Amino acid sequence: MQTKLDIAYGTKPVQLLDWYLPDEPNGTTIVWFHGGGIEAGSRKDGTDLAQQATARGYGFVSVEYSMYPAARWPEFILDAAQSVAWVMKHTEEKIIVTGQSAGAYLTMMLCLNHAYLQNAGADRSRIAAFVSDSAQQTTHYNVLRERGTDSRAERIDETAALYWVGAQPLDKPLLLICYENDMPCRVTQNKLALESIRHFQPDAPVDICVLPGGHVAGSTKVDENGEYPYLRELFRFVEV
Repeated sequence: MQTKLDIAYGTKPVQLLDWYLPDEPNGTTIVWFHGGGIEAGSRKDGTDLAQQATARGYGFVSVEYSMYPAARWPEFILDAAQSVAWVMKHTEEKIIVTGQSAGAYLTMMLCLNHAYLQNAGADRSRIAAFVSDSAQQTTHYNVLRERGTDSRAERIDETAALYWVGAQPLDKPLLLICYENDMPCRVTQNKLALESIRHFQPDAPVDICVLPGGHVAGSTKVDENGEYPYLRELFRFVEV
């Protein structure tokens, strides 16, 4: 594995990414957004995931994006879209867009609201799949907090992925991962996303996987084989 660290994908100081390159590329690059509630976490959290992904031939790009308290909605989503467009300009490989928790919220917004990637200059035809690791499908709790709303509230408006279901057909495979002991409402929200997409599009390329453990356990803890269950399910989904 080769590494290229602290690469700027934009002009803001926070707009950096780390790119991990496999020794034997398989033609696909994973673009990953870290978790942390849009207020914590780091692209460096993806280092161990990158090692397992590159060992299987995938490129792995771990992205930093704007966060609270400095950021305001939708800056973090715009950063995510810009990073995908930047990666596309610097590789001819297919792209998997994915993220963990808050990063999964970003993933879902890019997946279901096509305008974000389009306005950033990203070519959706280059995307192989979207994979969401324990996303909040309603308005993110820190976006609610930004508005002065109780962060426990369930809201569906333009800041929620669910709002955009049916706005355009689901044009790329989407895997929803969540966990048996996930955060409150998280499993229900992801099952609702699945049902809602299928209600509009019965043959939509969407699936769900409910893994054992707590919130984002599959991308933070290895199993008895030393593998991350999140990556195992991602590989299974995209390699059919």
